[in-house]
Amino acid sequence: MRRILVPVDLGPATEKVIEVTEAQARAFGAPVELLHVTVPEPDFVGYGPGPQHERDQLACEMKEQRQKLTALKERLHEAGIDVTERMYQGVPEEKILEEAKRSDIDLIILGLARHSIFYRVWVGSVGEELYRRAPCPLLFVPAPEEEE
Repeated sequence: MRRILVPVDLGPATEKVIEVTEAQARAFGAPVELLHVTVPEPDFVGYGPGPQHERDQLACEMKEQRQKLTALKERLHEAGIDVTERMYQGVPEEKILEEAKRSDIDLIILGLARHSIFYRVWVGSVGEELYRRAPCPLLFVPAPEEEE
């Protein structure tokens, strides 16, 4: 195994995904590429730029996401794993597939969120799309059960 791609949405499954990634990277001696895909800016998808406060909010959210991604990178680096990070705007499954092909990835490790059947029917899931189109094996890590 030469390279592992780890797309993270920074949601509930991220902690477990990082634990599994660390174990797999150690077992195979493989470098890791962390990837986070944010939603595109409104003008990117054909809308006007919107009020300044909305753009400021988006910039703030992206800065927080970058900080979280960098913290994950540092955590893996401190564990002795060769790791890089990338953050893009766009459609998650498209960016993940592009990165997997560009970086000649051998394994994709990603969290699998738990959604209702209605969500999956109407919205779909990144995992389902990757399952159909990924150029390499996938390792799904389920999100932890929500506490009631």
